Amino acid sequence: MSQLLLWSGVRGEWKDCPPDEIAWLDRQTLSDNADLTLHRNPRCPGFRYVHHRWELFSRDTTYRVYLAPDVAGRVSKAADVQRTASHVLPLATASYEPLPVTLEEGSWLVSVGSWVVRLRLDVPARSGTVPAVSGGDAELTTKAVEVGPDGAGQDAVARVRGYFQRNATARLTMAYYYQEYIRGLPAPQTMPMMNVVISLNLSGEGAVSDYKKLLQGFIWSERGHARDLAGFLLANGLLTPADLDEARRVAADNERAGVCEMARQRLQYRPKGSGA
Repeated sequence: MSQLLLWSGVRGEWKDCPPDEIAWLDRQTLSDNADLTLHRNPRCPGFRYVHHRWELFSRDTTYRVYLAPDVAGRVSKAADVQRTASHVLPLATASYEPLPVTLEEGSWLVSVGSWVVRLRLDVPARSGTVPAVSGGDAELTTKAVEVGPDGAGQDAVARVRGYFQRNATARLTMAYYYQEYIRGLPAPQTMPMMNVVISLNLSGEGAVSDYKKLLQGFIWSERGHARDLAGFLLANGLLTPADLDEARRVAADNERAGVCEMARQRLQYRPKGSGA
């Protein structure tokens, strides 16, 4: 069984996290109850052991949660963790808990607000065989080996990240389309596709749908996961506030330069209520 350890600044030692309990990153753990903007459990981030792995999840409605590799071996500033984060969990809402991030072996830093916590995940060497499990658990064990959380393939994150690196337009389109999710607004809604098309000067309304279908194929090797797409992209750091800032800058530049107006004319778009 893997072992998760959190560094206790108060004690000056590593604290073991029992797998049968949630290790909450609450007000007490992060700030010794000094920072009243932090939440108490269960309205905060935490670590839980499920399906034979540790994962980071968040129910925090105030702060995004950043996970970054611990390359320096010491607690860094929150800004450094946020800049180098490999995963970002967006704000939670009453009806939306961001998809968790599965922890990989090694040393990590987690930033919540201005606070940073060090952690270390030690994974024992695996034997060459998978222990036999009786009944329905056997199917679950086999599935856990072959696919990641929510049925996503193990290489799904790498495939999407590589695609976004090659296709900046697709990345900015998704960031603009899911901007309310990235901003952590209550009950977030997607942007109207035509608004995205005009703001980013895409070829047509179908362009957004095409990107969504392509990404679903990268992640789940099939379509039909549209409702899970935003959570997957956000939970794995594939869309970040920096991507949204870039997308909104492009949209603002297009509006100032008259590109959006030309797109409206090209697409013969009339806002609702215009009487045209």
